[in-house]
Amino acid sequence: MRSCALIIIIAGTLGAMSGCFGEDIKPSPSTARPSMPYFGTAIMQEDGSVTLRLRRTSDGREIDDTLTYKTTDQGYDSVLRHIGGLEPGDTKSFRPWKD
Repeated sequence: MRSCALIIIIAGTLGAMSGCFGEDIKPSPSTARPSMPYFGTAIMQEDGSVTLRLRRTSDGREIDDTLTYKTTDQGYDSVLRHIGGLEPGDTKSFRPWKD
């Protein structure tokens, strides 16, 4: 019985520890973004969605990742406003920001 309790305690501790590394997880475009801690390039697609090519974190670490914000995503307006607007086919560089 003690070994079952010990396993439950260890599993709970590991689950709680995994939350400590949340800042290394790519943001979800389906939720509103309070900040975007990346440098990169934004490209507006023909359907109006905005693809962000992430190149570097605000603390200088190099990354190679992509986020796409559809026009229906909560963070879409914030991203477009920060970039300064885009038209389909446009490409612009962006810097980190906090809303």
